[in-house]
Amino acid sequence: MLAGCAKRYTVEGLVLSVNPSSQTILVSHKAIEGVMPAMTMPLRVHEKQQLKLLAPGSLIEFELAKMQARRIRLRLPANEIEQDGRRLVLEPPPQKLQIGAPVPPWKLVDHHQNTLAIGELQGKVVAIQFLYTRCPVAEICPRLAATFARLQRRFAPFMDRDLVLLSVTLDPRHDTPAVLARYAQLWGAKSGWRFLTGTEAEIREVAGQFGILYWPEEGVITHNSTIGIVNRQGRLAALIEGLSFNAQQLGDLIAWELGRD
Repeated sequence: MLAGCAKRYTVEGLVLSVNPSSQTILVSHKAIEGVMPAMTMPLRVHEKQQLKLLAPGSLIEFELAKMQARRIRLRLPANEIEQDGRRLVLEPPPQKLQIGAPVPPWKLVDHHQNTLAIGELQGKVVAIQFLYTRCPVAEICPRLAATFARLQRRFAPFMDRDLVLLSVTLDPRHDTPAVLARYAQLWGAKSGWRFLTGTEAEIREVAGQFGILYWPEEGVITHNSTIGIVNRQGRLAALIEGLSFNAQQLGDLIAWELGRD
């Protein structure tokens, strides 16, 4: 319907894939009120050079006209803090992985007190997030957990067999396996959704691989938010930075990855 329409619409979307050869992207976009429901659709990128800015997991805002994405803007979180009246930009952790890089080996302990090595999950798609059980901000950690709860329902036939969800604590001193077990029960976690903890050094190393920055501040843990998608070959397939996505879009990204056999 929009193909022959001269109107232009501002759209928010999550990039699922990038195809430089056809100058197209696959996008899960939010609804355009009164025009189009939320859906996944391929779009030609009008400005070819903008393809270099995009990767699976990129959160974007763009102008939609004649089935083309124009004036694409990345929606990156402002990883900044205020110190002595100045805004300081936080540099990403040195071990942060690039898209396509293999995830280095690591082991953590789950809420059943079982050791999990990331290498054990090759052959499955893995979604990994970082939170902590005492987080007081409803729009951060509880929202992340609720998002995985929705994914668990959406992908119930694929859980554990093809898809694993990992929620890694950023508060290992408090979030023991027993504490995480209660938290997992609160969110109705079933087989295939595991809550993980480890030593502080282990958590910091794993979190850094996915670009997580965090530190204690006035009784809470301040942290940014990223969700990583690891493909069946154990490589980082996508990285969503920030919280300007919804569960439907994240699910569409996972569905795309599950179908890439």
